[in-house]
Amino acid sequence: MTPPPRQPRINVTHDWGVLRETVVGRVIDFTFPAQLAAGVPESLGFLPERTRASMPRWAGLRWSQADPEGYGQCVEQVEALARFLTARGVGVHRPRTLSDSELGLYDDGFSMQTFVRDPMVVIGDQVVETALRLPARFKERFGLRPVFEEAQARGARCSVMPPPVPVPVTDLRTAEGPFLEGGDVLPMGRDILVGTGRAASDAAGARWLERLLGDGYRIHQVPLSGQVIHLDDGLTTVREGLAVVCREQFTNGLPAPVADWELIDVSLHDAVNLLAGNSLVLAPGEVLVDERLTGLAETLTAHDVTVHTLPYDAVTPFAGGFRCSHHPLVRELPS
Repeated sequence: MTPPPRQPRINVTHDWGVLRETVVGRVIDFTFPAQLAAGVPESLGFLPERTRASMPRWAGLRWSQADPEGYGQCVEQVEALARFLTARGVGVHRPRTLSDSELGLYDDGFSMQTFVRDPMVVIGDQVVETALRLPARFKERFGLRPVFEEAQARGARCSVMPPPVPVPVTDLRTAEGPFLEGGDVLPMGRDILVGTGRAASDAAGARWLERLLGDGYRIHQVPLSGQVIHLDDGLTTVREGLAVVCREQFTNGLPAPVADWELIDVSLHDAVNLLAGNSLVLAPGEVLVDERLTGLAETLTAHDVTVHTLPYDAVTPFAGGFRCSHHPLVRELPS
């Protein structure tokens, strides 16, 4: 009998490496929290404008009832992403469906499994189950446990952050961590950028990661505007030396490791409402972007970048784009 092919080692060193294996999220028909009928709290101010305008009338309803067309399109667009990657030969894993008891945690009916970037971080062969700030997102880790278990069986080193104490959504900005979310973590070899603010990851989360990784890495805390949720709302490292950036999201200026790169600018409006800075890097100088971003696609092409497009307008209303919807397990830098 021919033995099965040996699976590659879990390894992600650079965000622009060739994508070989990844997790892609799934869409859950969640219930919008009833308390949103009184208005969207300031702590969720990072949501796109049209979402914040719609949520009060969707409060207490299942997504498929509140916006059946949007829900159906979101399911199809996430599945299309998985098919696109599979067709390229990328190994695609999916989170398992959450059980009823898992979905009932915190008894708010809300849950997502679309943005698998955030409940985990992979740096080198280290896989971290992270600590998310929004209590309703705590349950997302359970759907990823089979991925973590397989990674460990393949030799990865797995760690679990201390679960944070849940707080009301209105108190999120003053909650005490450590918090760490994958959308805030961008590996650049031994330099690791970690976005910090009051919406997701915080300084304590960055220090926790620094202690875990040890002296072989340099952690760069990157303070973010409260108008974005994650670092990758407005930063895509397309290849070494070229990045897409939203300068307005960086309260202390551009992160030092990319400050002298060639930069393609996107506005804060487009970063928040269209997730213009949140592309999926397939390989150095090859990216997948939202088909609405025609200007960005043209500019990238002018910089000798190979650009692919897919519709993603039904996904981005929930403050996540293509990068948010996947988390690499294996990326390879060309030799």
